[in-house]
Amino acid sequence: MSDWAGYRDRICYPAETFLLKFRVKDKERLISAIISNAFLNEDVPFEQLKNIPEQHSLATLGDFVLDYAIIANYPVTETVTPQKINDFREQYGNNTTLHRYARDCLHLQEYIIWGSDQRAQKTWNQESTCILADRFEMLIGAIYLEKGLNAVLEFLTTHQFFKKIDDL
Repeated sequence: MSDWAGYRDRICYPAETFLLKFRVKDKERLISAIISNAFLNEDVPFEQLKNIPEQHSLATLGDFVLDYAIIANYPVTETVTPQKINDFREQYGNNTTLHRYARDCLHLQEYIIWGSDQRAQKTWNQESTCILADRFEMLIGAIYLEKGLNAVLEFLTTHQFFKKIDDL
């Protein structure tokens, strides 16, 4: 195994083992979801890190998949209206809520590869930032591309997404 492959596997291991609970095939996609741009602006241990494309589309995809999961979890009754469903989606899918869930429930900040200034300042604790919400959506997008919608739904269930959001 090359030094790069060992390093790549080592930085993916915590997220795979403790957060996702499965090994990913596309480790570079996972890295794209968990690596901070600030880290890439520093002296990185392997140039291959800089060659991993930042996949902002993962956040967009994750946002849509998460919206579907939220809507699919809506308790349907005879009095359901499109507005009630949208309100439910906004309650569970807004950036502030997702940021708090990612920080306080998933502890996503422990799996992100931060730049040294970000880590020192604990950027994730600043209420004005939605960085963990974006990374959470990227992670959802990566799970979806890796294993499909059922894996996303299982991830949300395993991590008690709806229950914990209600408790925030």
